[in-house]
Amino acid sequence: MKKIYIIYIFLLSAPLLMSTSKPIAVRYVAPYKKVAQAGIIIDGNHLFIADNDNLVSYDISQPATPAERERQRISGGIDTLYMYHQNLIVCKDNFYGSDVFDVSSGSFVSSGIYWPWGSCNKVALSGDKAFVTDKTGYTCTAENPDHSVKIYRINTPAAAEFVAGINISDVSAMIATETTLYASRGKEGLAVIDIATNTVKTGIASNSYYQLQISGNKLFARAKSSLDCYDITHPQSPVLISEFAN
Repeated sequence: MKKIYIIYIFLLSAPLLMSTSKPIAVRYVAPYKKVAQAGIIIDGNHLFIADNDNLVSYDISQPATPAERERQRISGGIDTLYMYHQNLIVCKDNFYGSDVFDVSSGSFVSSGIYWPWGSCNKVALSGDKAFVTDKTGYTCTAENPDHSVKIYRINTPAAAEFVAGINISDVSAMIATETTLYASRGKEGLAVIDIATNTVKTGIASNSYYQLQISGNKLFARAKSSLDCYDITHPQSPVLISEFAN
């Protein structure tokens, strides 16, 4: 089987794009398809990435010449990476839960926190809460998928504390702010959930999104055929303002 090589390009500045006299620096990072699956986390001058079963930290204070700082082997493999304050959450393959590291220094320091969700879950983090649901086609509980979003309080010293559940199913993507959870529910569209009451405030007929990201007062939603943008100036009343075809 051929390996999949992924190369990340770091640009010093925009003028490099206009010049042919200076080559752009290219640096080999990792030879494995799970790099793309697990994603990349950037926190200040630190970049964290999965390289097969290793978690790797890079210093990117000089963007054209990233320097590897440390590797941490993760037993069970890496499925997804999340950032929560100064903690890097590593959701592991094969239902092995999560490793949580304090990475405020750029190094992997065990936080002593254990959060039970792993590769069978999707997770959205906000404030002192984690919103957790089964990925489509997976189950963390038994033979039958758990058709709900579980809410955990995660400011406890070690383990997450279950708080409540929201009765929505088939969630393909989630993201949360301090007041609102956005969840794509396949053919049922985008659900807008009030975190204060754990109730669905708005249902929006939309594409089935597999990725949601927030920047400022904009919610970007990626579907198979388009990239949609919502104005969330009023968080619980999103307004679709653009659709870009893929």
